[in-house]
Amino acid sequence: MIPRVVRHACCLVVLGAAALSAQAVPATTGNPTGNPAPKPAPKKKRVDFNATLGFSQTNGNASALATNVSNKLKYTIAGWSFQQDLAFFYGEANSKVNTNFWNGGLRADRTVAARVALFMATRYDRNVVQGIENRYQQGFGVTVAALDDKWNRLNVALGGSFFSQELTPGSVARASRAFPAARAAVDYRRKLTDVAYVQQTAEYLPAVGDSTSSYFVNAESAVVAPITKSVGLKIGYIVRYNSDPPVRNNLQLKTTDTFFSSGLTLTF
Repeated sequence: MIPRVVRHACCLVVLGAAALSAQAVPATTGNPTGNPAPKPAPKKKRVDFNATLGFSQTNGNASALATNVSNKLKYTIAGWSFQQDLAFFYGEANSKVNTNFWNGGLRADRTVAARVALFMATRYDRNVVQGIENRYQQGFGVTVAALDDKWNRLNVALGGSFFSQELTPGSVARASRAFPAARAAVDYRRKLTDVAYVQQTAEYLPAVGDSTSSYFVNAESAVVAPITKSVGLKIGYIVRYNSDPPVRNNLQLKTTDTFFSSGLTLTF
């Protein structure tokens, strides 16, 4: 029979050996390889918003006023993307309006495959100087993300649109009040830093049918440079081309209107 003191000593030896073994072997629960767990990928923002405001005024021998406002809002959820945008330019010179341009729209995109989405859109624009009192556009099509990496993003879109328009008083055009058109567009953005970028968009809209052979080309160039993380300086240039502009009071209007803007932009 083993004495009680010897039995206690044996138990202490066994428990001590087990404790040393537990300290020597690292725990591997949930990570069998023993390597550090990878960091989770950052969540993509559901909401993107930016707005730009620019203003200038001149007084003295000549008086002039210029204002430009724009914004873009995008909300993404479960394969859907909803977008809203607006651009407004207004100008006066010697108490006479020389610029009155509105362009805004709503759009919904649905992802159907990797880098492929279907979209529907509605737009409104007003360009009094070019003879357009009101113009509505309903569009649809497909967008392909031809390039999408850390620094570059290129989207290409093909589809169709239906226009309905009202001209300013005294203006006439060969295009009927309502007509269909095809649409091809590109949207390219190049990041310069995490918050600075340059962007170029362009679309080509040829009328379809016998009512007219006119076409539209719309383009926008923009450069955004950061001041802080949420505030930056934006410089933009918009081109609106109409191959067959209206005739107003027997005067042929010009085919091209351009809008240059600069101002502060807020991004969230």
